[in-house]
Formats: sequence, C-alpha cells, structure tokens
Amino acid sequence: MGDVVLVIDDDPLLLATLGAALSTDQLTPVLASGGDALRRMERGMTPDVIVIDLDIRDGYELLARLECAMAEIVPVVALSSRPRRLLEAGIADAVVMKPFEVGQLRARVHRVCEEPRGAA
Repeated sequence: MGDVVLVIDDDPLLLATLGAALSTDQLTPVLASGGDALRRMERGMTPDVIVIDLDIRDGYELLARLECAMAEIVPVVALSSRPRRLLEAGIADAVVMKPFEVGQLRARVHRVCEEPRGAA
C-alpha cells in the first residue's frame, strides 16, 4: 500500500476518473465528496496528501474546514481552472490547472508526498 491520497470532488464521474488515475503502486486513493471527506477527517483520518477540486461549490470553504479538522499538517494539491487565485492566496502546496493531463497530476502528487510534512 502506498501513500494515502484523499481525493475530493462533487462530480462522481470525475471522482472515479481521478481515483483511477491516482491508483498506482505508490498511491492509494480514497474517494470522497466534500461532506464525506470532512466527516472522515473529523473522525481522525490522516491522509498523506489531499487532492481537491476547488472549483466545486464551496470548495474554498470546504478546504478551510478540512484544515481545521486536521490532526497534523497534510499537504494539499488543488485542482482549479483559476490557479492564479490559488497561488496568490497561498492555500495549496501544489496547483494543477484544469484541464490537466493525468501524468501531470500524478507527478505533482508524488512530489508533494516526497516532501517532509510541514515543508511548503
């Protein structure tokens, strides 16, 4: 089993696609809608990385609530069609601009997983 990746999106088809793309020997995706992800984190789940589509309804608010529920620092890879806003806000460890290639997303997630926790 590899690094646990909590993948969050509100579109079931995109969520399944992201899960398949991130399912490798080194990565184990756990798929969740926003509310489900928050419940998992509040119950003590500590993934190695979170991949969240911030273009979902209330995506930024959800990320803030997830960060409050974290027992420790968990790096975030944000997907967005508006990455400049994310970079300016400094709310993600890595940003992947939509549309993206699967290899690009996988590479960003691997890179974030390799960094020591708390490193930005």
